[in-house]
Parts: sequence; structure tokens; C-alpha cells
Amino acid sequence: MASDTIAIQFVRAVAHTAQANDIELEMVLADVINPELLGHDLGRVTSEQFVRIVHALWQRTDDELFGLAPRPIPRGTFRMITLGVIHTPDLGTALTRLAEFIGIATGIQATLTRDEAATVARYEVDHGHATHVDAIVVDIGLGVIHRFASWLIKQQIRLQSLELAHPVTPYADDYPTMFGTYPSFDAVRSALVFDDKYLRLPIVRSEAELRQFIRDSPADIFTRREYVTTTSQRVRQILERNEPGAFLTADKVAARLALSTQHLRRLLNEEGSSFRAIQEQILRDRAIESLARGDETIEALARRLGYSEPSAFRRAFRRWTGAPPGTYIAASRKPG
Repeated sequence: MASDTIAIQFVRAVAHTAQANDIELEMVLADVINPELLGHDLGRVTSEQFVRIVHALWQRTDDELFGLAPRPIPRGTFRMITLGVIHTPDLGTALTRLAEFIGIATGIQATLTRDEAATVARYEVDHGHATHVDAIVVDIGLGVIHRFASWLIKQQIRLQSLELAHPVTPYADDYPTMFGTYPSFDAVRSALVFDDKYLRLPIVRSEAELRQFIRDSPADIFTRREYVTTTSQRVRQILERNEPGAFLTADKVAARLALSTQHLRRLLNEEGSSFRAIQEQILRDRAIESLARGDETIEALARRLGYSEPSAFRRAFRRWTGAPPGTYIAASRKPG
């Protein structure tokens, strides 16, 4: 079973807002994560944990972006915006209207442009001089737009490129999960770039389906979808589907992809990844998910993940996350 984890930088962003709004952070994090995780740059949380933190902050701030946007976004704003979009005839009209609503609600300017000669559409976001927190807001915002647009037409919009107007982030490896592609950084403006054929597709969702989509937010933004566009994601999908048992070898995965092993390794290298790195990401995410549940001892977890000694697993886990496994067990899950 596939599992996804989320970079600690996203949790830090919402935690920073909680502190800025004089919200007792311990109350928000209680029974969800160990607050010590915020101090580890390689830290990660499960999507379920992130959703619980976000929902708690929504209740305490009455702001759908918890103060991260240029101005407060009252709860219910996203629902009203999407209701104003779902009855449009096609995606081009929907995205144009969505851009207008984003400007009104957040003060961040978004525009949809088309290059008919190149048959390319650009959905640009101009967020001015971004701070690090602003970068996270833009990334989340673009993720929402991309996911929502694909959801409206029941067809995954495959991006030709993802341009981000900020430097490389510590969570760079998370972009393929959110967008299906690796981004280019330090662009003039942040933008989703895709084939303009999608703009002509009809909106096929109902209000009942929209209510469910909203209920599933924000986890659906960060977790993987059925489609995969990078070689790294395709390899990960194959390795995950092969459980339980030992990982498939690189030779066997390459054969399933109709590639030579050498070509597979070259493609992964071009994406800044490797076969071993993907294996370790899967092990890391499975370990974090288990520790968050708290229903398995570290010894049993180490054995299940293929480590002959718990000490070897502990060393690997510290290398992956910068912290010992015990840090990932919330106080409410610890015995006694």
C-alpha cells in the first residue's frame, strides 16, 4: 500500500502562523505530532497528521490560509469560489473566473494566457517579492489550482513545465508528488504551463461531488494521484505495488518499463534521483506512517522493513529524517 509523507516545512509554515496569531502551538499539535519534529529540516509528517493540524488551525483562526496570505481568507471562501466556477461550460472559462476570484479573495494576481501558435496555456501567479513563507503559499495555491482544474474535467492535466518565482526549497523532492513534474526555480513569475487543448474540455462535476472534494482538502493536494509522469514516480509505483516482500531489482523494474537498466539509471540521474534513493524514500515513508500510528514496536517495524537489527534501522532512519524513530511517536501514542 502506497503511503505519502509531507515535508516539515509545510508544518512550520502553519506553525509560524499559529504563533503570530498568539495561538498556543502545543494545543494545535497535541496528540498529532511531537513538537520536536519542527526542529529537524529533514522531518516529515503523514498526510493525515497534516490534515489534522490544518483543521485545528482553521477552527482557531477562521482563516483558510491561517494568515499566510496577504489578507485573511474567511472559512467558506474556497467553497464559494468553487461554486462560482463549477457551473461554467469549459475549463478555459472556469480558470479565467477562478483567477478573478483569487485576486478578489487574496490580493494575489492570477492570469490565464494562451499562445495559440504554440498551443500552450499559462496560468501565472504574480506574488511580488516572496518571502520563504510566501513561497509555500504560492506552492500550495498552484497545487490547489492544478488539482482542482484536473478534477473539474475528470482528466489529469499533464504539465509541460512548472515555473516557480522563488529559489530551490528544502522540499524540492515533493514537487513531483504535487504536480507530476520537477519545477524550474527563480522564474520571473510562478506558472503552470500546459497544452491549451485542456481549456476546451467541458466541466463535468456536480455540486455533490464538489462538497466531497472540499471535505477531502487539504490532503488531496499533497498526496499522489493515479497518474505518473516522471521516471522516478513510475519506479516508485512499481516498487510499492510489489509489497510485501523484498524490493524488485533495478533490472526487473527496468524490464517492466521496457528500458535497459543503464537507460533507467540515466533517466533517474537526470531527475536528480536514483534507484536506491527511491527505495529509501519508500522505507522512510512506511516507517513514518507506522510510527505515527503507534501500533508497531520499533523492533517489529525494523524486521518488516527488512533490517536484521533494530540498530541498523535506527541508523538509517536518523539518516533519512535527522531524528531517531522515537521522535516520530506522538505523546498520546506512547505507553504509560
